[in-house]
Amino acid sequence: MNSNEKRWILLLIAVVTLAIVLIVVLIKGNNNEDVGQAKEEEQVNEEKYTTELADGTKLNTSEEFNTTKTYGNLSISNIQFTEKNGMSVLLADVTNKGSTKHELEVVKITILGENGEEITQINPIIEEIEPGETVQINASITADVSNAKDFRIEGNSN
Repeated sequence: MNSNEKRWILLLIAVVTLAIVLIVVLIKGNNNEDVGQAKEEEQVNEEKYTTELADGTKLNTSEEFNTTKTYGNLSISNIQFTEKNGMSVLLADVTNKGSTKHELEVVKITILGENGEEITQINPIIEEIEPGETVQINASITADVSNAKDFRIEGNSN
C-alpha cells in the first residue's frame, strides 16, 4: 500500500467517525427534547382548576371561582374564565339587584391561587346598569392565569 492509499483510508475513517459522532449527538438531542416535552405535558396535567377543550382552550373549573359573587348591589354570575394562546379572559353577567342605577365604575378583580395568594389583578369597567338590568363584563390579561382557585371583586381605590 502506498502513502496515497493510506491517506485515503485515513480520510475515509475520519469521515465515517465524524458521521457516527454527529448521528449520536443528534439522536441524544432529540431524546432531550422528548424529555422536555414530557415534563411540559406533566405540568399541563398538574393544573388542578382547568380542563383543556378540543380547540386547546383551557377552561377554569374551580367551584369557588365559578360561584356567583356579590359586589354592592351587583350580582356577578355565569362566570367563565378561559385561556387560549397566552390570553386569559374573564366573562360574566353583572346584574343590578338594587333599586338605584349603578354608575359606570372601574373595579379591581384579584385572581387568587390555591392558598388565597394573589396571582394578578385586572381592572375592568362595569358600565351603567339600571335596576334589574344585566350587562356582561369582559376582562382579559395577556398571561395564562386560568388555573386559579377563586377571585374577589372590589372597588378600585386608584
